[in-house]
Amino acid sequence: MIARRPWFAVMTVKDANRPGVRWARLDAASLGKIVVRPITSAGWLPLAVFVFVWIAATLVIWVWGFGSGAFSFAFAILATVLVAGVVIATFIRLVVVRMTELPPDDQSR
Repeated sequence: MIARRPWFAVMTVKDANRPGVRWARLDAASLGKIVVRPITSAGWLPLAVFVFVWIAATLVIWVWGFGSGAFSFAFAILATVLVAGVVIATFIRLVVVRMTELPPDDQSR
């Protein structure tokens, strides 16, 4: 299998208290939080495309579809939710495929 170069660093709750990690917690519990950061310039492009596609698709649905009368109000809401779900799921899949995690903590406490 070809090793892919990671685009995103993924930090989970277990990584929050490790020394040297650039994830600041300010006296708050980190229950279930995941931080995803682009770590290369190649990671910023999919993030920008994700935001653009989500905004463009929503505008097309509401301005062209609902505004022209082609879509009813209920269908425009349904289409917006479905498109958002597909776009978000696609971006999450891309992050999972191109992510790296922090190396294991080898320090004993």
